[in-house]
Amino acid sequence: MSNLPAILRRSAATLLVTASLCLGLGTASAENLMTGTGGGILGDVPSLMAPLSPLVSNPGGGTSAIAQSGTGNFADSAMNGSGNLSLISQSGDNNRAVQSIEGVNSTLLLSQGGSNNSVLQVIRGDNNFQLVAVSGNNNDIAYLQAGNNLGGALDVRNSQNSSVLAVQTNQSAGFMMPSGISGLNNQVVVVVPGRMYVLPKK
Repeated sequence: MSNLPAILRRSAATLLVTASLCLGLGTASAENLMTGTGGGILGDVPSLMAPLSPLVSNPGGGTSAIAQSGTGNFADSAMNGSGNLSLISQSGDNNRAVQSIEGVNSTLLLSQGGSNNSVLQVIRGDNNFQLVAVSGNNNDIAYLQAGNNLGGALDVRNSQNSSVLAVQTNQSAGFMMPSGISGLNNQVVVVVPGRMYVLPKK
């Protein structure tokens, strides 16, 4: 526990760097939502994982860190495998977060604020990476990865009363970067391999 502050500092720095890389690419169209694995900074999951290697260097287990402030927040982290990292940072009121990893050498990162938001992050596979950023109110987010060597980010900041379901598999061509879905208002977004659907929430 004495190393927890240092872990959180390193994780927060990594989160900011990764977010700036992932979310600073501009708005993606639905047709061009999926980026391939060839070339560019997004072409290699190990490159994204490299700054996190000090946190997942324990071959016998994983690292989990939860930082919460505000009132009525809930967070849970479950890992089955080795070399995994689960990081949850929450503030605000009545926010809920659940992270689950089954595999090896995978990372889940969540930065959440606002109120009455719920996030579920699940990885089933090896060498995967997820970053989710949420703020606003009354949003429900689920990001599910099933496969190996997958990575991506969901930016659902400044959103209201919306739901997002993202499913990523090896058919997703490596990276899923729906960076243009922040600022949702009473909408439902479904992201599946090669497609994104945006519907009004009734």
